[in-house]
Amino acid sequence: MSTRLLLLLCCVTLARAQGMSSFIGQLFGTPSDQRQAIVDSLLADLPLGETPIREDGTAWFVAWQTASQVQVAGDMTGWSPELSLNQMGGTNFWFANFDCANDARLDYKFVINNSSWILDPHNPHTVSGGFGPNSELAMPDYVQPVEIQDYGYPECEELLWEDVHSEELGNARDIRILLPPGHDPGSPARVLVVHDGHEYLGLGSLREVLAWMAVHRPGIRLPVCVCIPPVNRTAEYENTNRADFVDFVMQTVLPMVREEVLCSEDPADWGQMGASSGGSISGYFLGAHPEVFSKGILMSPHLPQTVYNGIQERTLEDLRLYLNWGSYDIPSLLPLIASFNAMIDERGIPNVRQEYAEGHSWGLWRATIVEGLEAVWPAESSLDEGRLRPDALELRAWPNPFNGSLSIKMPRSRAGHVEIYNLLGERVQVLKGEGPLLRWHPAELASGSYWLVAPGLPGVDARQVLYLR
Repeated sequence: MSTRLLLLLCCVTLARAQGMSSFIGQLFGTPSDQRQAIVDSLLADLPLGETPIREDGTAWFVAWQTASQVQVAGDMTGWSPELSLNQMGGTNFWFANFDCANDARLDYKFVINNSSWILDPHNPHTVSGGFGPNSELAMPDYVQPVEIQDYGYPECEELLWEDVHSEELGNARDIRILLPPGHDPGSPARVLVVHDGHEYLGLGSLREVLAWMAVHRPGIRLPVCVCIPPVNRTAEYENTNRADFVDFVMQTVLPMVREEVLCSEDPADWGQMGASSGGSISGYFLGAHPEVFSKGILMSPHLPQTVYNGIQERTLEDLRLYLNWGSYDIPSLLPLIASFNAMIDERGIPNVRQEYAEGHSWGLWRATIVEGLEAVWPAESSLDEGRLRPDALELRAWPNPFNGSLSIKMPRSRAGHVEIYNLLGERVQVLKGEGPLLRWHPAELASGSYWLVAPGLPGVDARQVLYLR
């Protein structure tokens, strides 16, 4: 074996075994005319087969680009291309490290030569947003939401009202009504007004979420969802047309809903949901019309003084709120959210709120619809479980794919055992522990897919994982 080939293999093995810092240090100590072969070999044998390269508390953004400048713009930079990658001399290899929580999930794009915004070519994971798809960085402890997938469960019934005209606003829009699976037309329904309604249907996977909840959260009476899109979003949600938009919803849309669907007359059964400026108008409705609405799901909301005052002054009867936001959210939102949280605590308003290591993104909002619905309308038999994200109720395994060892967490923090099967259906190992966290070291088993099975658990009690030796 040549010295050059041996060096190449050692460097790539170092990247896998000891981490990228050691790999970069080794590259700096390598003659420049040998570096390109080494970084090309890393590309052909990436840890976990994709980028970014994720380590404990650190993500390494890496790119193979013929360029004069490569930067990252994303949730972590406020979508300004401020995270610059360094070029390794003698190569087309660029790299930068970013420290973040091990359960972080962030959207990003590469910016080439300060002009071309592209997806990460070696990252297969994307999340769609209001401006198209972005690459997704999901750190090892982040668990993808199971409820947004299509499992073939019974579907929502859907009504479409086309060109609903507003005299107040002088415009028209299509409105969609989702009747959840199992909806009983003879029983008074809960109603949830959903702002940015078409985005919640598409980017937020609302149809799939309701179908999943009908199966996995049978104790919750799911609401009829009135999905209303904006026409002039900022003006209608926060500025000059807000009063007219509220009148349109109250005087035109809701009478149409009541004519089509048997609705509860109890304000405890009426809610608002929205994200960002949609969260702002949701909060405004709660303050302006306490006689109708008492439940609010506010995601990364903008909470100006008018929303603050409305909630501060309204009656507390049946009022219940859910709020979330990201550690990497729009900076101007965070002090307003903090002030609002202090006010609702002072007033004693029942609420569930959560900060996640994420940004201002549909990746966060779609993953917390279940949490929001459970928070404002908890199942009577399971109030504590209603505060958990769905992944807390499922068998978890990370990182996936993996090499070396796999972390496994039992649902609901219970102790138990996990059986491991190969694709032939043969049980290859049984893991036991006194607590909910187990670790699997496949050792001499062959690379490939394996099934983890937690016997006796309800719901999703199996997980497929990919072992790469």
